[in-house]
Amino acid sequence: MKVFVAALGAVVVLTAPLTAQSYAAFAARRPADFSAPVWSDQDITGLLGTLDQVLGSAPAGTAWRDAAADALWQFARRTQSARLSKTQETRVLGHLDRIGRSRPEAAPLVSGPRRIVSALAVGKTAPDISGRDLEGRPFKLSAYRGKVVLLAFTADWCAICRVQAPYERFLLDKYARWPFAILAVETGSSREAARQAHAASPLSNRSWWDDPRPGENGGPIAAAWNVTGWPATYLIDADGVIQFVDVREESMLIAVRQLVESQADRK
Repeated sequence: MKVFVAALGAVVVLTAPLTAQSYAAFAARRPADFSAPVWSDQDITGLLGTLDQVLGSAPAGTAWRDAAADALWQFARRTQSARLSKTQETRVLGHLDRIGRSRPEAAPLVSGPRRIVSALAVGKTAPDISGRDLEGRPFKLSAYRGKVVLLAFTADWCAICRVQAPYERFLLDKYARWPFAILAVETGSSREAARQAHAASPLSNRSWWDDPRPGENGGPIAAAWNVTGWPATYLIDADGVIQFVDVREESMLIAVRQLVESQADRK
């Protein structure tokens, strides 16, 4: 069946399936997209200059290593939150490499920040996660392609994680029938404690248990994603690409809605 619609003097021919075309024709249009920022060359110059200033003012000896480790991690986390051009990424990675060569104690400090920038930033395909859930059953992040995924690194001792809980619970309820999932990487006192908390008041569709390493807050999954501060969140689109890093509260709700509605339009 064909339907002819006059619109602004034009004749549009609609063919089956009519329902999908009608949805596309009349779907609400957002007045503006909420998107992660894009770095300008001037922004990158400022970030690199600040990094050099912090490293240059750090005291010598062991104190320099501690200060440098923190500064490099903070720099990488800030840089990953916006989209880098290929030229900018090459510039940032080259700068980190030069810092690594500047003194013996600097070399091991740049590998983590380098990975954050090169593999875990906005616009990068999210690395796969393979592990076991709170019930001990194996599952993978890549199995959720086709859905928007909010990946949340959380811990039972993390106070800020509890502040995020109402927003995550709202998203679970609102998008229960949409192409969306919240997946958590949980660490803390024990798998059993996390399992009981999840059963009583779930904040994710499914969770990996990330058994903390001795002397560390996180486990192997957190280490692979260079997570050393909790919470950490990644909003990943249906193609597996990181679109937002560490958006929280109302900004998280807006970002999820945008990506989920976009994926629904595609379907």
